Amino acid sequence: MLGEIGRKRLMMRLPHLRGSIASASSDCMIELFCSYELAVNMRDALVLGAGRPDLADEYRQICLELEEEVEVVLCATALAVRRDGT
Repeated sequence: MLGEIGRKRLMMRLPHLRGSIASASSDCMIELFCSYELAVNMRDALVLGAGRPDLADEYRQICLELEEEVEVVLCATALAVRRDGT
C-alpha cells in the first residue's frame, strides 16, 4: 500500500515518466516508492509542525534525491532494454 501511494505521488511529480513509473515492478523500484512516501510524509509532518525547519529542509532534499534516483533508474532501465532489443 505504501509503495502504491509513493508511486502515485511520483507519477504526479515526474509526469514525463508517468508510464514508466506506472509499469515499474522491480523490487528496487517498489523500495524507492516506499522510501519516497515515507520521506514525503515526514517532510509534510515537519513542515506542518513548524518545530524543526532544518529537519524539514533535510527531508525536502531527501525527496528531491529520491525523485532523481527514480529518474536515473528508469532511464537506465530503458537504455538497457533498447540496447538488448527486448
